[in-house]
Amino acid sequence: MAKLTIQNKHGIVRFENQLLDGYEKVFDEISEQASKAHLQNLTLDLTPTKKITSSGVAKLLTLRNLLDHFGVKLEVVNLQPGLLDVLRKFKVDAMLRIRA
Repeated sequence: MAKLTIQNKHGIVRFENQLLDGYEKVFDEISEQASKAHLQNLTLDLTPTKKITSSGVAKLLTLRNLLDHFGVKLEVVNLQPGLLDVLRKFKVDAMLRIRA
């Protein structure tokens, strides 16, 4: 589960699950808020997340492309070392702004 909070056009999504699978409803909410110009920046806080599925990786990249389209800057923060290693292995880290 994840929750989006918006303050002054800065959104923060805090994930609560250890697995990011790409099917979180929050991704639809982010898309809606970005399309309405309610966001300028978005931070994804992945503190508890330890694993990511291929659909989770795909969702992150799709989200990045969508937010780029709407001019929203995306940052992914607080990645566990193992999760960061997975993203590096598949070169996803180069496509996302990551702050471990």
